[in-house]
Amino acid sequence: MKPMVLTVPAKKEWVLVLRMAAAGVSALYDLPVDVLEDLRTAIEESCELLLHQDYTAETLTLQCEVRKDGLHVCLSAMERTCCCAEDPADADIARLILEPLVKEVELQKDENGVHCVHMTMPARG
Repeated sequence: MKPMVLTVPAKKEWVLVLRMAAAGVSALYDLPVDVLEDLRTAIEESCELLLHQDYTAETLTLQCEVRKDGLHVCLSAMERTCCCAEDPADADIARLILEPLVKEVELQKDENGVHCVHMTMPARG
């Protein structure tokens, strides 16, 4: 199955679209309802993290791909412009929130903060 890729404006009002897209992919992959809810929460938390860094992103890109070890989800802030956020989100706190929701999580960051969240949901049983 080919990866699903969706790019939306990097605005809070578009987070619901990303959550719904993740839910659709979860349905196609036949994830249990509790895992689907965890994924939707993880998408929301990841967006909150990416939207509050020391940059302004133009878009957020969600990529979902089925692999042997589970559903891989990547949420990236794209077309970033450096700025100073008033109250940047704390990557360590975000990781603490995300880790119980997903099988694996990796935060990619640079001098301006976190710009990509990689997550793996459990494989089908």
